[in-house]
Amino acid sequence: MMGVQNLAWHNLGQRLVQMAESMLTLVYPPQCFVCLQCEQSLSCRFLCEGCLARVLEADLPPLRSWKNSEELHPEIQDCESDLAAWYYEDSMMALIPRMKYQNRPAIAKVFAEIAAARLQAPMNTVLLSAEKGGFILVPVPLHPLRQRERGYNQSLLIARAFSKKWQLAMLPRALRRTRFTQSQAKLNATERAKNVNGVFVPGDAERIAGRTVLLVDDVITTGATVSACARALQQTGAARVIALALARAGRGLKLKR
Repeated sequence: MMGVQNLAWHNLGQRLVQMAESMLTLVYPPQCFVCLQCEQSLSCRFLCEGCLARVLEADLPPLRSWKNSEELHPEIQDCESDLAAWYYEDSMMALIPRMKYQNRPAIAKVFAEIAAARLQAPMNTVLLSAEKGGFILVPVPLHPLRQRERGYNQSLLIARAFSKKWQLAMLPRALRRTRFTQSQAKLNATERAKNVNGVFVPGDAERIAGRTVLLVDDVITTGATVSACARALQQTGAARVIALALARAGRGLKLKR
């Protein structure tokens, strides 16, 4: 009998929440996060139909080799290559900061699923380069203080979506961040490299050795963070490190060296 009563209270609570959300929507209509119009796509609650279409049809950045890349600082060349679902411009420059700094973990989940689909073809090429069991996904870690402040690690949420889509193993604790660092956002490439130098140390070393690590971050700007992670992974015996991200700089963002 108590179970039935609890269920009734639960259903009543859900209806009250739905009514409150509906009333809030009338007073504060949901806005598209990109164009700020009071419209939403039926398939994505963060964007209007027009902005969603532009996101889905945006150019796909090609696989970028890091060896002697003119786009990267000389001190930031520790990955083999990187692959991103979008350039860090236009819609991504509106969505990713909201995801990171405005308590919107759902953005990471939704756009990681879209990114996984967009990256399927180039990932098939990458996966052909070795046995599938030789690959492992590793998210870039946050410092524990930063994660408590934010409430989630967006790179981990993205890695989980990639793991599910591509049926690849993931090691969420393969790296640890040992020092609380200042935000990279306002630093140039040289300053970013110094800011994260020696910050990351490996965790599950025995599961990394000899494997290709797919290192997952939300956005690659100068590459300093993933480069520092790659050095730690290589010291553990990783055979290769390939960086994966929702977006990367290249066309819409120019940073001082």
